[in-house]
Amino acid sequence: MEGLEVPPCTVQTFLEELTKLEQGYPLQYILGEWDFYGKTFRVREGVLIPRPETELLVEETLRRLPQGRELVGLELGVGTGCVSISLLLHREGLKMVAGDINPRALKLAKENAHLHGVSDRLLLFGGDLFRALKPQGFDFVVSNPPYVPADRWETLPEGVKLEGYNTLVGGVKGWEFYEKISQHISAYLKEAGFFAFEIGHDQGRVVRELFEKVGYCTEVLKDFAGQDRVVIGWRC
Repeated sequence: MEGLEVPPCTVQTFLEELTKLEQGYPLQYILGEWDFYGKTFRVREGVLIPRPETELLVEETLRRLPQGRELVGLELGVGTGCVSISLLLHREGLKMVAGDINPRALKLAKENAHLHGVSDRLLLFGGDLFRALKPQGFDFVVSNPPYVPADRWETLPEGVKLEGYNTLVGGVKGWEFYEKISQHISAYLKEAGFFAFEIGHDQGRVVRELFEKVGYCTEVLKDFAGQDRVVIGWRC
């Protein structure tokens, strides 16, 4: 059997992508897709790449969502849409409202929602956190906000930086987004509702305190590496 001849343009493209990979360009962006919670999502430069740690956020949220009920959840910072879409795929009665300040993220989340057949249950909006929403009662609020401190930006690998400064950096301290959320969440969460947020590995204590000050009981959950990763909260 004779060997197959590979077109020169294909060889050239392969070599170019290999060079980019050797220089630290993310494999996820080269492939244009990445797996998360058992499904494949499109990814694109300038939008947060789905990470395995975030699957804990989805898993713990699903544990608290009853089957067979109509529920409405809110996601702040939708990114690729992997969190909201994963929740929708596992709860038929669920609808999600999800926002992002990044137009690239909103476009990508829309593509992924269409890809996975949940466009009719995902309402996307543009804006910073709650600003585009009127106060209303959601059954839960979920978020994986930027939480890297500003002084760590320059230490990040160049490939990670391609996800975007505003995608990763949460402010000077790193936890400013949680401060903002804690000031307004009570106007958007039902009395019996809960929130679930991904956090940095060293932010468990400070995020707990932020929400306990405004009347929430909290629990910090660790990831498979034993690091603080998710904060769950509910009205005490």
